[in-house]
Amino acid sequence: MKTPTPRNSFAIATTAVGLLIAPQTALSQQSTSNISVPRPAIATAIRAQPLAPRIDGVLDDGAWQDAPVHSDFMQRDPDEGLPATERTEFRVVYTDATLYIAVRAFDRQPGEIAAHLTRRDEFSPSDWISVQIDSYRDRRTAFEFAVNPAGVKLDRYMYDDNNSDRSWNAIWDVATTIDAQGWTAEFAIPLSQLRFTKADETTFGFNIVRDINRRNESQYWKLRPKDARGVVSLFGDLVGLSNIVPPRRVEVLPYTVLSNTASPSEANNPFQTGNDRSATMGADFNIGVTPALTLSATIRPDFGQVEADPAVVNLSAFETFFPEQRPFFNEGLDIFQFGIAGNGREQLFYTRRVGRSPQGSPDSRGGFAERVNHTDIHSAAKLSGKTQSGWTIGLLGARTAAERADVLGGDGNPYSDLVEPGTTYLVGRLAKDLREGQTVLGTFGTLMDRGDLENLSFLRTSAFTGGADLTHRFKNDTWSLDGRIMGSRINGSSESIRLAQLSSARYFQRPDNDHTVFDSTRTSLSGFAGAMNFGKNAGNVRFTIGVDTRSPGFEVNDLGFQNQTDNTGGFVWVQRRWLTPGKVFRRASVNFNAWTNYTHGWERKNSGGNINANATFLNYWNANVGMNINVGGLGVTDLRGGPGFQRPNNLNGWFFVGSDFRKPLRANLNGFFWNQAASGSHGYGITPSVSWRAATNMDFSFGPNFNGQRDTWQFLRQEDVGSEREFIFGELEQTTVSMQFRGNMTFSPDLSLQIYAEPFVSSGDYVDYRRVADPRGETFDDRIQSFADDRVFIDNGDVSLDVTGDGTADIDLGNPDFTFLSFRSNVVLRWEYNLGSTLFLVWQHGRSGFNQTGQFDFRSSVSDIFDDTEATNTFLVKFNYWLSL
Repeated sequence: MKTPTPRNSFAIATTAVGLLIAPQTALSQQSTSNISVPRPAIATAIRAQPLAPRIDGVLDDGAWQDAPVHSDFMQRDPDEGLPATERTEFRVVYTDATLYIAVRAFDRQPGEIAAHLTRRDEFSPSDWISVQIDSYRDRRTAFEFAVNPAGVKLDRYMYDDNNSDRSWNAIWDVATTIDAQGWTAEFAIPLSQLRFTKADETTFGFNIVRDINRRNESQYWKLRPKDARGVVSLFGDLVGLSNIVPPRRVEVLPYTVLSNTASPSEANNPFQTGNDRSATMGADFNIGVTPALTLSATIRPDFGQVEADPAVVNLSAFETFFPEQRPFFNEGLDIFQFGIAGNGREQLFYTRRVGRSPQGSPDSRGGFAERVNHTDIHSAAKLSGKTQSGWTIGLLGARTAAERADVLGGDGNPYSDLVEPGTTYLVGRLAKDLREGQTVLGTFGTLMDRGDLENLSFLRTSAFTGGADLTHRFKNDTWSLDGRIMGSRINGSSESIRLAQLSSARYFQRPDNDHTVFDSTRTSLSGFAGAMNFGKNAGNVRFTIGVDTRSPGFEVNDLGFQNQTDNTGGFVWVQRRWLTPGKVFRRASVNFNAWTNYTHGWERKNSGGNINANATFLNYWNANVGMNINVGGLGVTDLRGGPGFQRPNNLNGWFFVGSDFRKPLRANLNGFFWNQAASGSHGYGITPSVSWRAATNMDFSFGPNFNGQRDTWQFLRQEDVGSEREFIFGELEQTTVSMQFRGNMTFSPDLSLQIYAEPFVSSGDYVDYRRVADPRGETFDDRIQSFADDRVFIDNGDVSLDVTGDGTADIDLGNPDFTFLSFRSNVVLRWEYNLGSTLFLVWQHGRSGFNQTGQFDFRSSVSDIFDDTEATNTFLVKFNYWLSL
């Protein structure tokens, strides 16, 4: 039987899924009939009697009696285009300062209303009412204010029509009640939290969405069809807003933090006494510079309650990416995102560069040196917003301190070593909406400038990037064309630019690299990058094709994030999806991807493709499965500056199964595998997780993670032996296990307790050692040669290798085996004691250890974490108070 080609496989898969999901009734045909029909809601002004509503969730205020009632919601789920199963109606009134919305959610079974109590911004399987406001009326950006029947608030900023930022927090009020008719929500949204310009008559984009959890029903006042691409562009309108004036906005949030850290002490070390107390003060500011632009600033920002990064073991040559968790940098981050190849981790601006861990190390001089864990941010500010004429403006600046580490030398004298210079960071964004946001032209730029480097000449003195982008949507938002181009330049000493050329991002020293030149005398490096995508974004069949390129000299890591350069590639993605319920599935999709990448010297780095499927079953279980193949290419980084290595083919697959998230007891199962038949390498991972909602205000989750691999060519060392450069691989058997626990207990919408804990164990045992014989050999065995037992010397765990065969050691590897142990936990009590004002009580606990046994024993290792490592405990109290001036 002939093996199906990827193209035939895709057709077979889509046909099979189509048979299972073929709708029993053609309900969805009704859904798109009124998409383009305008739908206005009318707001009523309150400028005399009756008084503004009292926000108590009881809709008996006089202001509501004469306001027009709006209803006729339609389902998006489960039966798109049909009338809502329960009636919903709303009214809108306003004053010079506040927009008020009253929503009555009728329910014939009020005892079945789902109302889970969680902390703010935590989504739960509850009933919800969401008010969405496009106050710019640019059809691209909006503010969402949502509440569930328990009074839990959730807000987010929506941008680029269908993306969202849940880190955005506004100051607003809402109250809810449950009664015999269903439930109500009464919103008070200050106009100061919205962005608009003065006009005699103002129109906002507007929508209201209601979720009924027990039916998994989403009903919309202005329906957003499932097969449509946009979100904000499909809103209705809120009219009747006469002579409203953008308020003057000045908000100040001063804070005080008291902390005490107890850590392991060291005898005679004045910098590690085991106890560290501190008290700091600072403030955040939000100032409305114009009705559309906001200046946000922070002085000595504090990030003490931020959850710690998870433990990882990174054996690659590339930096690990960690997401941003600091509120100042997360809020409004969308304006300052400029992807190198689109939306992804590689960006021109990676916020964690600001306040990074110091890159230098002090010289102990035979004594003791202070350990500096982070760089203080003296101040930071960002100006951001969008004008009524469609200009998006963003400007962010930050100044970090010059960090010095105190040293007590062995001679008894004090010293001070610079470990991170004072640095200035600037980021700018300017974009213009055309065709009502369907076309956007923009520019972006970053600058990094370091002060006096003293002994840190390996750091660059300055770095610049600049770029321009285009987003063009057409044919009723069905088709899109996106493109971007950017350039970079770094400056510094010959040492710093030499290191940039030798770094894992480019490896200019690669001996078989004939399209770049390594120059140890140069003091700058420049490069460029670009990308373009074209695709169909709406309907049941969607696709995207794209190309991108990065020159060898492109470098953005001083303020951005990138792993590799010297690449030109292309890809295609095709999706067939089914959005209406059928005999088995509620919705499903099948995706096909293919790609290829080359260096700028036209060396093929990789090619591959995958097919995957995703489905939601009628019982609201979810599943996805996929298979991927990478066709071997030239690994230009595998020998870490050595010649390119011909990589073997790799096959990998993955799956996910998840139960109905609405149930009190939920379970998920993730898994993956990979296999390189030619090399004998393989690996697997499996992550089961269980969540239990013990009560409407308590939720607990537990998820162990198991990973194992046998990597027959893990890079270990490169070293000159005689006149030859030798590259050494090890056969690594590695097992990694972690267990993550989270608990959330909410006592009221304003008072919550969060618990996080995660033990982590990773052990690696090297069982064989190999040298690279011919990096481009025809077979894998031609490329790698194992050392015979009599040429591997092991002494008390230390390994040395006889390369030349003369019976003596030529390369000393030390003991490469490892076991890394870690335990990290956070306990955070959060109380919003007044609107916008919060008290945090935090306990952070951490401990870690390392040994070179290499033998995995989880029970013993977990015991070692607590028996053989010392803990660091930090207790802090943070108090802030919101002021509106």
